[in-house]
Formats: sequence, C-alpha cells, structure tokens
Amino acid sequence: MSKAELVKLFKEMAMAEMFIGNSPFKSRTYLFAAESVEKYGLKVEILENIRGIGKAILNKTSEYLKMGKIKKHDYLMELIPRKYSELLTIENARALGKEWKSIVIKRFFNEDGTLKSLPSKHSLRFYVLKHIASYFKRNRVYTEMEVNEILSNIHEDNVALRRYLIDYGFLKRTKDGSEYRRGD
Repeated sequence: MSKAELVKLFKEMAMAEMFIGNSPFKSRTYLFAAESVEKYGLKVEILENIRGIGKAILNKTSEYLKMGKIKKHDYLMELIPRKYSELLTIENARALGKEWKSIVIKRFFNEDGTLKSLPSKHSLRFYVLKHIASYFKRNRVYTEMEVNEILSNIHEDNVALRRYLIDYGFLKRTKDGSEYRRGD
C-alpha cells in the first residue's frame, strides 16, 4: 500500500465517473483527493483537516489502508469496457463514455425508444437503466402509476424495469411505494 497507488485509484475513480457521465462534482472530488494524498500523504488525521476532503474520501482512504483496495473503485472499473479502460485519460473520459453509451443504446433500443431486451450482463444493464432513468425528470415526484406508464412505453415488463431502476439506485421510492423520484 503506497501513496502513489492510492493517488492512482482516486484518479481512476475520477475518470470512471466522467466516463459514466455522473455529476462532475464526483470526478472533481476524486481528483482533489488524489492531489491531497499526493501532497500530504496517507495519514487520515492530516487529510481530515484539509478543506474539501469529506467523510466519504476519508472512509475510502481508510478502506484502502485496511484492505489495500477500495470497493467503489472496483465497482466503477467494472462498468468500463476493457477496450475503453486502456484508452481512458482525464481529457477523453467524457467523450469515450458518450461513445460507449451511444453503442449500448443502439444495440438495446429500437428507433422508437422501446427496449429490445434487458441485458443480463451487469455492466451493460447499468447503461441501459441509466438511459431509461433519463426519461424521469430530476427533483420531480412520481406516483407508482406514473412510473409504470413511463416504463410501459419503453418495455412490456414495466415491473421488472421499475425493480431494476430501484435496485441500481436510478429511482428512489418511499417505504410505502407511494412516491418515486430520480435517484441520480
């Protein structure tokens, strides 16, 4: 376990967040964490006093120090196809991610926007579900009936789609299932 290895992991996480198309805040956070570790070292006690280093980064640093890896890093890297992970840089991550998402959408969606099939492979299913989640507006509350209506226009098995969207965190729902909102 070395400072250089943790810096590398945080930079790879930043590139993965860019590739996936998640909030730019996440990638900037990981880049700042990489710079901070590079500058100040691996001591959590020092990092916790740096403005901009939050609890999540401190937890990931502690996880690395205890286990020699970061689960979130492994998860993010699983979502990037090998042919792209070898080409990935901070400068091209977003463009490569858009290219990959376009390939996935063409492969799994018909021209009318309906889903041909839901992929069984986790990494492909992730991008299909992320695309489906874009049909829901951020910060809007939906009823179960509204969610079902949107999903039934995409695929006949709207119940399975709803379940996957919740399981993957793309939709959040109240415990009683009366309200849904976009999760990303």
